[in-house]
Amino acid sequence: MELTSKNIEEYIRRFMDGETTNDEEQAIYRFFRNQRVPAHLKSYQAMFAWYEQGMPQEPAPRKYSFSLSVGQWSVGLVAMLVMGIGLSLFLSLESATTKSDEWACYEGSYVVINGKRNSNIDEIMPQILATLRQAEETEKRMQERLDEIKRLEEYADEKGKTIIND
Repeated sequence: MELTSKNIEEYIRRFMDGETTNDEEQAIYRFFRNQRVPAHLKSYQAMFAWYEQGMPQEPAPRKYSFSLSVGQWSVGLVAMLVMGIGLSLFLSLESATTKSDEWACYEGSYVVINGKRNSNIDEIMPQILATLRQAEETEKRMQERLDEIKRLEEYADEKGKTIIND
């Protein structure tokens, strides 16, 4: 049995699925022993050589080396610092802009404390927010009272209908 670059991929698939015979496996091993293995199949060469040798030991993992010079480390460190500083400046400016934009609707507002008018939005915003919270709480209490009045009116209407119908 002779394998070619045209039919080898089918045999590799069958090998991986456990569907090859011993003769077919020997033919695959011979194919990958050949020095004219197509470039896209070179990665299989070491694996099939290992199988052909009877899988004597686990294949050695590939070792990758990675080294940087002091200059490269320095450049990387400086780049990280510049990016960190830039990011922190961007975020601080964005939060200040967001704060100003968020409170822009209150521009022109002021409070009078001890006879002094204060229109600095950053200083008076806590008081404005406290006033808004009080207004929301008052609105909530009023809505609860209106709901109670509505329930009492419905109850009274039901009782009135019951008395009339009796």
